[in-house]
Amino acid sequence: MFRESGHPVPDDDGRLAGNAVTELAKSVAADDLVFVCVTGGASAQLIAPPDGISVNDLAGLTETLLNAGLPIHEINTVRKHVSEIKGGRLTQLIDPARLVTLVLVDEVAGEPWGPTVSDDTTFADAVAVLRRHGLWTDTPTPIRDYLRQGIEGSIPETPDVDVLQRYDSQVVVLGDATDLCDAAAAKAIELGYDTQVLSSVLEAESREVGAVLAGIAAEIEQRNRPLEPPCVLISGGETTVTVGDDAGRGGPNQELAVQFATRIGGLDGVTLLSLGTDGTDGPTTVAGGLVDDRTQERATDCGVNLSEHVARHDATTALERLGDAVVTGSTGTNVMDLRLLAVCWLNRLNSVITDLLCPP
Repeated sequence: MFRESGHPVPDDDGRLAGNAVTELAKSVAADDLVFVCVTGGASAQLIAPPDGISVNDLAGLTETLLNAGLPIHEINTVRKHVSEIKGGRLTQLIDPARLVTLVLVDEVAGEPWGPTVSDDTTFADAVAVLRRHGLWTDTPTPIRDYLRQGIEGSIPETPDVDVLQRYDSQVVVLGDATDLCDAAAAKAIELGYDTQVLSSVLEAESREVGAVLAGIAAEIEQRNRPLEPPCVLISGGETTVTVGDDAGRGGPNQELAVQFATRIGGLDGVTLLSLGTDGTDGPTTVAGGLVDDRTQERATDCGVNLSEHVARHDATTALERLGDAVVTGSTGTNVMDLRLLAVCWLNRLNSVITDLLCPP
């Protein structure tokens, strides 16, 4: 059985997938061995809304959380408490079969997660997230009612580690952003670059991270520190974008890349690749952006105001016009985001090639 469903905003296909998984879990026998394989995106793609909560309710909640720029662990704190299978509940459905969960970690916290992994958050935590960010009144009424019932004890909490210890269940982590960054570093070293991993757990507003990386690029280009060119600085993690009402098309990696491009004028041989490892960045089919020290100049020649695109959260439009949008298609996995910052005087060749892609 193979099912596709919406990401990052859940849709009815996700509900059908959730129903199929629920029915399959209920059908297992005591002598069965069940494998659950989890990678990034499952929280959006596999949904099982409780009675009284619609797919539209969940979609509206998800859009509200994403647009507010919340860290993924806070988003999932809420999502786990409006589901019949998330936060370890699927383990309870699979019982009494033996269960092995294989996880690719895609959260900055670095902890295994998924519908068969224990949850130490509560209904009260979910409500606190919504209230702390001023989103409680924007949350659909059926979801608010359900969360209140959870706080009152009418609905059981998601099972914590003590509860799931009672089940025949094992969790194995297959990989995470550290593995991603280490693999990228190994390849860069093989190619002869001085290389350093800045962080595998970097998170903040995308435009802020873009500005910081631009400052680091300037330090390398002008003062040969913390590395001497040719060099590559690598980072993983997951940045966010706080979106207003009039936002255009974009995603955190694309906005980070465009912001970076606005800050590196006058530098030489600087290139940044920022992309989502699942092949999609935000609600777009673009994985990310590839920009360099000529991007701002080329944008001006094409009549593209990069700063305005950042302000409108419309990075996709800018990158597509310049031919700097990176499209990979679905990669079939997700270990957060990857950023490669290269300082190398040979990068002018890349700029000449991308100049040819700028439309009239």
